[in-house]
Amino acid sequence: MKKVITEEELQLGIEQGQKIGLNCYTPVSSFLRNLETVLRFILRYYERSDLLPTIFGVVQELISFSCISNMRYIFYERYGYTLDSNEKFLEIEPLFIKEVSSSKNFSFREELIRRKMIVQTVIEHNDIALNIKVYNKSEHQLDQEFYIRDYLRKAMQYSDINEYFEDHPEDPQGKNIGLAFSIILLKEAGLRPDLMRFGKPGIGGYSRIEIPFTNDYQSLRDRILKDESIVPFEKPNLIPEQFRKQFEEHKKNTKFFAALDMEIAD
Repeated sequence: MKKVITEEELQLGIEQGQKIGLNCYTPVSSFLRNLETVLRFILRYYERSDLLPTIFGVVQELISFSCISNMRYIFYERYGYTLDSNEKFLEIEPLFIKEVSSSKNFSFREELIRRKMIVQTVIEHNDIALNIKVYNKSEHQLDQEFYIRDYLRKAMQYSDINEYFEDHPEDPQGKNIGLAFSIILLKEAGLRPDLMRFGKPGIGGYSRIEIPFTNDYQSLRDRILKDESIVPFEKPNLIPEQFRKQFEEHKKNTKFFAALDMEIAD
């Protein structure tokens, strides 16, 4: 049986600088309530409660994106599809969106649970910034790299969410609109959407957003490349196990890090 964490224990963990993790298969209401509570306590501790609506909205969209990626993996496997080109993705995506938006959506959740395809959200924090990472189990993440790069490049220019529909006729229902919406939220809050990253550490995929609390904030990636200490965001926590050896050999090689992190502005 899972232990229920009390608000007092949560507060103590935040004061001690502990990481906080939350898992879900899909973002059901109980999970979102827990996520909102955790973010509210953290931001209150650092006296940045004003950022709660924006950060909650952005993290919620990153989680939804990861859950949809897991569903897309099941969909492609179910019908024997492969992702080998942008054109193929755009051809198949409307079929996926139609199915995931229908009553068959329940079968996706059941399959996610059966396969234990958990989406894990890890929140690290200090008085300088939040670092929030979302992991999924979708093996198709790398094959979608061309699509995500193009998506984010366009979204960085949006001032109105309606521009998304002009660029994405394959998604008339806005099923994949969340990331574009997140970028607009960050811009409106005066935060930095360029600190949102995507990558593929081995099997699965991850997204990460850094929320700075200072105007002169340097991103974790930039600080690692400079070989700076980033406690409590320790270097081993940022580098997947399978890349540890390469990290030691190439930690000052920016091309190596480009393979781990996808920058919006690229």
